[in-house]
Amino acid sequence: MLSVKTDNACHSRSNQKIRDFISDRAKAIPPSGIRRFFDLAGQMEDVISLGVGEPDYSTPWHICDAAISSIEQGHTAYTSNTGMEPLRKELADFIRNQYQIEYDPISEMIITTGVSEGLDIVIRAVTNPGDEVLVIDPSYVSYAPCVTMAGGVPIPVPCTEKTRFRLSSDVLMEHITPKSKVLILNFPNNPTGGVMRREDLEAIADIAIDHNLLILSDEVYAELTYEGRHTATASIDGLWDRTVTLSGFSKAFAMTG
Repeated sequence: MLSVKTDNACHSRSNQKIRDFISDRAKAIPPSGIRRFFDLAGQMEDVISLGVGEPDYSTPWHICDAAISSIEQGHTAYTSNTGMEPLRKELADFIRNQYQIEYDPISEMIITTGVSEGLDIVIRAVTNPGDEVLVIDPSYVSYAPCVTMAGGVPIPVPCTEKTRFRLSSDVLMEHITPKSKVLILNFPNNPTGGVMRREDLEAIADIAIDHNLLILSDEVYAELTYEGRHTATASIDGLWDRTVTLSGFSKAFAMTG
């Protein structure tokens, strides 16, 4: 017979044993403060949580219905590692029409289970130990930890109220070193709401080209642009072939779950 202890002391010893196996790199990453508040709010009544970025309405029914129908029809097997080809083709059309960017759906697009996974894949693919990755600050909490887990060095680049939380080309220049390899952008920004104008991105483009930087542009909030139109980073002259564009369904179509 297997005897299982469930007292607190047993749990404490078990947790400590597990922690002994955790890498130093992982231990250096603090828990997400956003998720802590999310969990706390979920345990309280009459509290509106503003802690995570998602719309305040449910996923539209035609999306849910399509998902249910797909399961009922048995479409539950493996697909291509790059995602379903018809989906990639539809997304290529959407991106072309919406943001004037051309991507080959066969060779230049990949479907992931979210922007966070896509970001992690790209950072691991391009980061060597010691490479510096410039991360706008404030920013989404996962950027710097992903860099750390890949062996890179995250370098915060401040975006302040003085510039309406846009990335200043002058401030970016102050943080570039010979080890700089990647610049992570997120506009419209989480959490500040800052939006880059075309002229702002053009100034950044000159720096990226001069210093041979790869740009990871997280544009998942593009559809939540309320003044003017969103300018895609890859649409700026000289940036298409040095930009990885990340986007998703979660924000615009209320599909975070």
